[in-house]
Amino acid sequence: MEKTNPKVICKNIFKSGDIENLKATFTRMWIELINQFEKNKNTTTKT
Repeated sequence: MEKTNPKVICKNIFKSGDIENLKATFTRMWIELINQFEKNKNTTTKT
């Protein structure tokens, strides 16, 4: 059986230690997470 590399869905954005970009990166990740949540919420079956 051939092994395949799994898709990475979680990554560490704090690894670099770059404090200057930390706030912007953190905010951008939250926005992406909220957008993904809203997109998934709209695709569920409404009752």
